[in-house]
Amino acid sequence: MADHDAENPFHLPSPSALPFATSIGIMLTLAGLVPDARIWRLALVSIGITIAVIFGVQWLRAAIAEYNELPD
Repeated sequence: MADHDAENPFHLPSPSALPFATSIGIMLTLAGLVPDARIWRLALVSIGITIAVIFGVQWLRAAIAEYNELPD
């Protein structure tokens, strides 16, 4: 969690690779939706959705945990 001091009342989240990993999963999913006659598209969509969901849930859980640690 980012440090808080009296001079800066704004909270900045900690750096994380989770948003980047989630966006990679979304990118793979969208790339698999491009119209084409090849069967690899289904595998690409499946892998992309799996990556996006796994890292998206982890990112959400980390954000909720960090929010719960904030002082009132």
